[in-house]
Formats: sequence, C-alpha cells, structure tokens
Amino acid sequence: MNKNILEIIGLDFSEEQKSLVVAELSSIKLSHVMANSEYNLNNTRHAILKLSKGDLNEVVELTKAAKIDFRDVIMWASQEQ
Repeated sequence: MNKNILEIIGLDFSEEQKSLVVAELSSIKLSHVMANSEYNLNNTRHAILKLSKGDLNEVVELTKAAKIDFRDVIMWASQEQ
C-alpha cells in the first residue's frame, strides 16, 4: 500500500477503522486491474477513498465493485465534483 493512500486513510478514518480499510483495499490485487498495472491499482484505491468520504461501508461496497470492473470506480470518482 503506497504512502499517499495510507495518509488519506489516516485522515479520513478513525483508529478503529484504519486496519479494516487497509485490509479491504489490500484485497484488491494486481489481477483485478488491467495489465496488472501498479498505476491502475493505486488509481483504483484512490478512487475508492475519494468516493467513500470516510465511510467504511462505502469502502466495502466500492471494493466489491472494483473487483468486478475497476474502471467503474475510477470513472465515478472522476465525475465527482
């Protein structure tokens, strides 16, 4: 998990939730993103954090969606104002 993602988690989630968020985001593997790309993986995790707005339940739901098609969460995040 990259440093920037961990910093966002630290800011957006409570101490009790941090390890759960890390575990959930860590469940998204390179095999879930196109071309086994580290860039796509990090972009997907960033999108989930942006969309979840500190809501652990949203992280869980968005992670499920990303495992089906990671491009969906990236697109949703890009449309977010």
